Amino acid sequence: MIYSFCLKFQFPFLINVWNKINDFDKDIENDSQKSGYVSTCSYFFSPWTGGEDKYEHFCMKLIRNLGHRSNNKDFLKHTSERCNNLNIWIYNSMKKHGIPENIITKCFEDYNGFMRGIRTDPRCSYYSYDTNYNEPINIIKLNIFESNMDIIHNKLDRAYDSVNLPLQMYICECIDIFKKMYKKYCPKMDADSEKRKRTCNMLELIKTTYNLFISGKLYQNNKMPSLDNDSDEYFDMCPQNNPNSKLRSEAKGVSHVLEPLNVVIDEDTDEASSYVGYKNYETDGVPSLGEGNGGNQVSPTARTVSTTVGTIAGASSVLALLYKVD
Repeated sequence: MIYSFCLKFQFPFLINVWNKINDFDKDIENDSQKSGYVSTCSYFFSPWTGGEDKYEHFCMKLIRNLGHRSNNKDFLKHTSERCNNLNIWIYNSMKKHGIPENIITKCFEDYNGFMRGIRTDPRCSYYSYDTNYNEPINIIKLNIFESNMDIIHNKLDRAYDSVNLPLQMYICECIDIFKKMYKKYCPKMDADSEKRKRTCNMLELIKTTYNLFISGKLYQNNKMPSLDNDSDEYFDMCPQNNPNSKLRSEAKGVSHVLEPLNVVIDEDTDEASSYVGYKNYETDGVPSLGEGNGGNQVSPTARTVSTTVGTIAGASSVLALLYKVD
């Protein structure tokens, strides 16, 4: 799901995204604060089986990740990026392990009550993707795309460098997801469907960010396509998305490039063998649009694109929409 999507393009910032999400899944057996997690979660289960049940185990991890039952004060510094990644981990865990939503809401109620007790506003809220969006997994993929547009923008802005194939294929896939969802849900928005309205509002904000940073940019004399229509620029860059193009079969012929070349994916465990960087497609004999460059790591001081959109365009940030309480 999210794991295979982040890894299949072999692009460093996506690996970094997954590592941040997967960090929430760390084992708690040797955690010195485990007794605090047990004492909290035991109130949510009857009977408590000692933490061996997968639901109990998830509960303890979530309480650990929220941080309010730990001795450190990191929970007072939840950033919007961290909270967003936490919600993605929660969604991924729900789908993978069948976690009941009431366990999640009880954990957040405990967190919110604790924060009120110290007269501090909660730094993170639970956001149900299933409740709020159509095709939540695709919304998450587009949210990851939006949150990393500053990195994509910087890559495209390097006149001396070319866009490598993994990045191009990643952009094409995200554009394809966006176009299909927008066509399906937004031309005739149902005013009575809150889920549909939220979905379209999110897509509009993603389009705003894309237009600000990526649309119309040039690289190697090719223009980055608009999201508004199926232009020549779009099919020139993404021939695999053109159902009428003879290049479709040729694009499928190199589709193996999208699979992790040096990561063994286990969909059942969400684990992989150690990642050593994406392949140099040119030297490995796979067609490339340019020289691979592994230097695009997410800077810890880089601003999220959502913040930038709010600053430059005066638009509400995507993350603000994510955690909006209706």
